[in-house]
Amino acid sequence: MKEIDDALNALINVIKSTKEYNQYQTLLKKVKNEPELYGRICDYRRKSLALQLSDNENFIQENNNLQNEFADLLNIGLSNEYFAAEHQYCVMIRKIQECYLEEISIETDFLEG
Repeated sequence: MKEIDDALNALINVIKSTKEYNQYQTLLKKVKNEPELYGRICDYRRKSLALQLSDNENFIQENNNLQNEFADLLNIGLSNEYFAAEHQYCVMIRKIQECYLEEISIETDFLEG
């Protein structure tokens, strides 16, 4: 198990040295320094995640409604930069996760319903 812990710590250190991680962390700190903006971003992220996890038959319309409700965030440079950085960081993490699931052969077919 020590080998796994060492490899995991090495991976974490590599992730923390990436441009994606550091840009995300830097922008997150800047956003948190503006409590109203941070609260609005959190509201958007919370509602967006709930919508993505739902089985809503009107997903496209609901997503459009959500985009309209929070359209002001896209006109604020800092929040726009934050969302872009968060997206890039999540893409990197998703790639790591997909590689792990493929190479370690964890059966996930049951998730497809």
